[in-house]
Amino acid sequence: MANHRRSSQDGRVRAGARSQRLEQLFCEELNSLLDNEISDPSLQGVRVTRVELSGDGSRARIWFVLTLEDSFPADAQTAFERAAGFLRSRLCDALPLKRVPELRFRHDPAALNLLDPEKPA
Repeated sequence: MANHRRSSQDGRVRAGARSQRLEQLFCEELNSLLDNEISDPSLQGVRVTRVELSGDGSRARIWFVLTLEDSFPADAQTAFERAAGFLRSRLCDALPLKRVPELRFRHDPAALNLLDPEKPA
């Protein structure tokens, strides 16, 4: 059986091509859901920056940033936890998967600089 993860020269584990495509699809779909279907004020201005699937595909770590200055990571985290079931059901409808992984959300403050290069670090 083929190994779907390969080690890079620096020792880190890289996801295989299928995992990378799924992670990108998750990211795009979650941002679309945030834009079009989520009405929770705590998730206004929140963007998903990346998704990391576990090796067995049972968990997805979703990294997010806050683009509005008056937003709080803890509020967004709580709102994501409340919306996790809804998001999983929408992802199930949108993505070609038998099972949608458990969603875990993490604030990614460093990624905000990647979204807005003019904002100081």
